[in-house]
Amino acid sequence: MPVPVPTDDPISLLLSPPPNETSEEAALRLAKEAEARRVSDEIDRKLQVERDALKNQNVLKMLLLGQSESGKSTTLKNIQRIQAPDSWEAERRAWRTVIHLNLVRAVNTILDALQSEVAQVSSFHPNSPPLDPLSDSDDDHDLSFRQPPSSPPPPSRVPSHLLERHSALRLQFAPLRRVEEDLKMALGAGADEITDVASSHGHAMVATPFDATSIYSTSMSSNDSHTRRSRGREPSVRSHDAWKSTVVNGRTSTSPGARRGTGSSPKGENTEVIAMFRSDIKALWKDDGVREVLARQKVILGDSAEYFFKHVDRIASRHYEPTDDDVVRARLRTVGVQEYRIPFIRAAAVDREFIGKEWRIYDVGGSRTMRAAWLPYFEDVQAILFLAPISCFDERLAEDRSVNRVKDSFILWKSIVGSGLLAKSIIILFLNKCDLLDKKLKGGVSVKKYIPRYGDRENSMPVFGRYLREKFRDYMNEYSPERRPFYGYLTSVVDTKATAATLTSIQDGILQGYLEKGMLL
Repeated sequence: MPVPVPTDDPISLLLSPPPNETSEEAALRLAKEAEARRVSDEIDRKLQVERDALKNQNVLKMLLLGQSESGKSTTLKNIQRIQAPDSWEAERRAWRTVIHLNLVRAVNTILDALQSEVAQVSSFHPNSPPLDPLSDSDDDHDLSFRQPPSSPPPPSRVPSHLLERHSALRLQFAPLRRVEEDLKMALGAGADEITDVASSHGHAMVATPFDATSIYSTSMSSNDSHTRRSRGREPSVRSHDAWKSTVVNGRTSTSPGARRGTGSSPKGENTEVIAMFRSDIKALWKDDGVREVLARQKVILGDSAEYFFKHVDRIASRHYEPTDDDVVRARLRTVGVQEYRIPFIRAAAVDREFIGKEWRIYDVGGSRTMRAAWLPYFEDVQAILFLAPISCFDERLAEDRSVNRVKDSFILWKSIVGSGLLAKSIIILFLNKCDLLDKKLKGGVSVKKYIPRYGDRENSMPVFGRYLREKFRDYMNEYSPERRPFYGYLTSVVDTKATAATLTSIQDGILQGYLEKGMLL
């Protein structure tokens, strides 16, 4: 007697034989299943052949992991600059469009802050109740984060000259709104910044890549490996060259005229507009009243905005050519997973010749809406460079305002070091953005307000950096499936010289370790 199929189990219903199946139909079904298994096995065989080939070719597979805006892409630029100087030189000019977007976006953000401040002048009510505090509950026995209670904002102290000129400023800088939209159109999806999507529909947001398995577990059987592999690899690797070739080759003009079908000059109308506003941008940034508004509203312009404003005379010129430091500081959001193939040209600590060999590096989008795409790339990874920005201990994730950013890095770190898939991988930690942390702490921000367990330790970058480094090391020792060495560095990856020295040391250490183990041979 056939075993009854549970009516509430869709997987069992899917895999069970059709009712009243004839012997001929059963034979045909079994033949199709056998063919599906054969195809799946053949795919697995080809993947194994590819893995063996990579090992024989001395190809090192590395992942750059961390939350959005942690410095992954900046680190990758440093690796490219060191290991592939010819291609770096060839594509440097393409970054001009990104740098112009960063500058123009910062200007428009300032104008939005002024508009918001002016609106508060007319809507402020002195008897407004306090804002509800945001708080993080943390079950960890060792480290917790909290958001200090907010209080009603004081009456606006916008300088009178800004109040009087507000409307005029909006009209004066109006062309830069159009320039921002044109530059974003030319650069594609990476030009859009992350927004709070925690309460939005249609976003699969996960804290760690391993949480993504629950998305598939209820819709697939455990022995359906081919389907699981196909679903898991659906967010395919993107070309990191697409926007660069578009900008350099001019296949998509970045000028306002191009969108209207009127053509453009070789330098582009946007460059002309930005150059025309050079003096106005300088004056806006140097205005003490603007600085006061930004501080009062806690507006974050971007890590490199101050650098671009400082160099606006050079950047907002008709003949601007980006420098290495400009490119390293340029911000373009990583979308999906991007693969880079970078040849070895330096391996000082090893005796073998590696010229012509390569690092295969995967840069991943770090937002919680993109972490489900990481998992397929963990297989056979030899090294992981994990970036944790530590200057943002008082900030929240852009995509989920309920989560502290440093806490999010700890959540990710524990999942990575605790994964059996990555047990054989070398994991390197960059506690990044120490330059911004130093500036923030010297400006009077108290660590203890946000991390009570920090206690009465010195409120300085070196002490706080070492404190966090110890926490990350403790978590590695506690959660790793087998003992592994801890490599942790306090970094500012926008410092190209210091980062070059660190990366060279790391590269030689990785190569030496794998040569000793025979894992690259």
